[in-house]
Amino acid sequence: MPYRGVVFDLFGTLIDGWNRTEAEQRSAELAAALEVPWEPFRNLMETTYTERATAALGDLREMLRELARRVGVEPREAALERASRLRMAQFHEVLSQPRAETVSLLPTLRDRGVLVGVISDCSSETPHLWPSLAWARPVQVALFSWSERRRKPAPELYLAALTRLGVRADECLYVGDGGSRELSGAEALAIRALKIVHRPASPESHLQYDPDASWQGTEISTLTEILPLLGP
Repeated sequence: MPYRGVVFDLFGTLIDGWNRTEAEQRSAELAAALEVPWEPFRNLMETTYTERATAALGDLREMLRELARRVGVEPREAALERASRLRMAQFHEVLSQPRAETVSLLPTLRDRGVLVGVISDCSSETPHLWPSLAWARPVQVALFSWSERRRKPAPELYLAALTRLGVRADECLYVGDGGSRELSGAEALAIRALKIVHRPASPESHLQYDPDASWQGTEISTLTEILPLLGP
């Protein structure tokens, strides 16, 4: 039976995101704008990922203020404003550059009547920018960890996507790069999971948090490989 719906991961799947070197460059730029020392700030950007991705640190401005305080700096309002603008510009740049196959695949799925969702672990920048992304318009349901206050592989995220799309678990695919243990999270709910491994793959190809290191399942190298599995 063809699958009626597909839920995609965002970073590393529909868009490339940053590799570690690029992420550190953006972090250094952000630290300079916020007027805080980079080394401790860089470490905080690593260790506070879950807090930032589940709204535990508030919105962007609140998050930047808290991170500055944790490295011993009470940030000036002008620095907060400058850093907030910079961070939104950084995310606008990366979110505005989907993979070429994403741009062609999503309208194809829509035209075939396939229901399309996205689940992304992310901080506040992504949900705020999402409505402005023209390439994402064929996506019918988008769930962001910052908005939902929980990260993958929380079952509530997958179940919410199924409910909002109106499909059962056995009618839906999940496609992701394996970060956040998302593939095993999908399979725990009887959702068929496929791992996208964009070629050429390398440790620096993109940044992953909490990867599904022990997961063993079907791998694909292009998103279009899902088309034969989908109806009609």
